[in-house]
Amino acid sequence: MNTADLWLLAWEALQALGAHYGPAIDHAAEGIGIPLGEWYGWLMAARIFEPYPVSAARLQMRAAYIAPARFDDSLAKGVQLGLLEPAGGTKRGEYHLTERGHRAIRRLIDTAYAAMSTLHPLPDADLERLDALLYRLVRASLAAPEPPGKWCLRIARHYDPGESAAAMVRLDQYLSDLDAYRDDAHLAAWQPCGVSGQAWEAFTTLWRHGPLTLDQLATRLWRRGHAQETYALALDELAVRGWIARDGDAYQLTDEGRSQREAVEATTDHYFYAPWSCLSASETAELSDLLVRVREGLAEALPEGQGA
Repeated sequence: MNTADLWLLAWEALQALGAHYGPAIDHAAEGIGIPLGEWYGWLMAARIFEPYPVSAARLQMRAAYIAPARFDDSLAKGVQLGLLEPAGGTKRGEYHLTERGHRAIRRLIDTAYAAMSTLHPLPDADLERLDALLYRLVRASLAAPEPPGKWCLRIARHYDPGESAAAMVRLDQYLSDLDAYRDDAHLAAWQPCGVSGQAWEAFTTLWRHGPLTLDQLATRLWRRGHAQETYALALDELAVRGWIARDGDAYQLTDEGRSQREAVEATTDHYFYAPWSCLSASETAELSDLLVRVREGLAEALPEGQGA
């Protein structure tokens, strides 16, 4: 099987698993006074960075497409909720978890683990085998030569529950680890191009969905927190490089731009899949079968009307 198809299966399995415990986490967060969605993207990260403080700059190292102001707002909300406190010192915008913040994180983790422990999408032996194969990929990724760096992967590994954890919990960890390493690979592939994060995401959005007008582009990416004017400057940045061209009100990739974007995607794949050679052809086929089955088992176990 093509490794790209295999990763797609793994990513779909991760999404299917998250569909089971995500609502439970949201409910638990609301139960301790955290409004729906207010913990996304920063609360769990705050514990990962300890003993160093959490800040917009640190959060943006992986989430390079999100406006720093969006992170600043979230961290300020964390202070209002009593989950964070200023780190002190001369540098503003840095925070440590409060005792309430630590308790909230423990509550969310325990809730997720409890939700996963009730799931049985595969026989126990098959699930253990799937975990073993994925863990080999994680270890091979950690040991792979650079580039890419391992920052996102190592950060993700901070939440490793250990080998004694339930098989479904370990499955979630290993799939999340590989997702983080995919981010490492893509960051290593595109950042040498020397464009801003918002310009690169605009470029990718046009590659996947173009042609688009500025309004359409900004609407697709509004969750990132950038003003429309920021994307206008990003499009100018891309046009100067000859990667995109304007046709009326819409922007689309030039031949040069398409070649550039596809080259970066190929580099991403090269970095990401290089460690997967640790599996034999038969093991790769086995992994594919197990991922299909776990994905389908998780989908079937969802309550009616709830999708991944």
